[in-house]
Amino acid sequence: MANRPSWKGTIGFGMVSVPVKLYPATEEKAIRFTSIHRKCQTRIQMPRWCPTCNGKVEASELVKGYEVGDKQYVLLEETDFAALPLKSLKSIEVVEFVDGSKIDARHYEKSYFVAPEDAGVKAFSLFLQAMAQVNLVGICKLVRGDKEHLATIRAFGRVILLNTLFYSEELRNAADVQVKLSEVSEREMQMAITLIKTLVSDTVDLTKYHDRYRDALMQVIQAKVSGQPLTVQAPKEEQAVDLFDTLMASINAEQKKKETAGAA
Repeated sequence: MANRPSWKGTIGFGMVSVPVKLYPATEEKAIRFTSIHRKCQTRIQMPRWCPTCNGKVEASELVKGYEVGDKQYVLLEETDFAALPLKSLKSIEVVEFVDGSKIDARHYEKSYFVAPEDAGVKAFSLFLQAMAQVNLVGICKLVRGDKEHLATIRAFGRVILLNTLFYSEELRNAADVQVKLSEVSEREMQMAITLIKTLVSDTVDLTKYHDRYRDALMQVIQAKVSGQPLTVQAPKEEQAVDLFDTLMASINAEQKKKETAGAA
């Protein structure tokens, strides 16, 4: 678990308030780059700059502003945010419980672990085990950053898993994507179903997958560091193939792969 919580507050089940803390449940592994001046190989700096004062501005000099007209802003202090009349400012406000399988998959955004403060261990343990037994997902609200987030909570081992959600108005309609479908034959349909069935796994194990792009990029970086040439294979040109033949070849390949794995 992460060393430091990213948020502290309470989680409310009706009249019961449990002191908790929030930990990130994910960690991005993307390779990050900086902008370098090619000529001198110097990292480019990005200072906070005020064009009116014609000078660099420190973070302590900044304040949040909401634009209300042409170059006109309403300034908001930290006290303005703290005075908002919302329970969810420092509390995860549980409003209802639902069947999690009925939540549209488009809603899910980020994941966090919820752990109890020392004073809330008893109540936390009670609701953690109760949620596991009823197998329901709590719909809740909490404020983080400049937004009141909609979220779900569910039992997840010895912690509660909280997933922030996109609001319904933030979801895009799939009907807005113009798609023209083709007619398929019954023979092609049966072959496609057969291929899908050959790809079925009895268990879900996502630990066997990893970011191959990141691995390949690290090879390029390491080759440049060591001064060793890296052989890059050009991608093969796509050729027009018969759909049925491709389906049959895919089925045979998957069946052979499973037979080989079984023998091993």
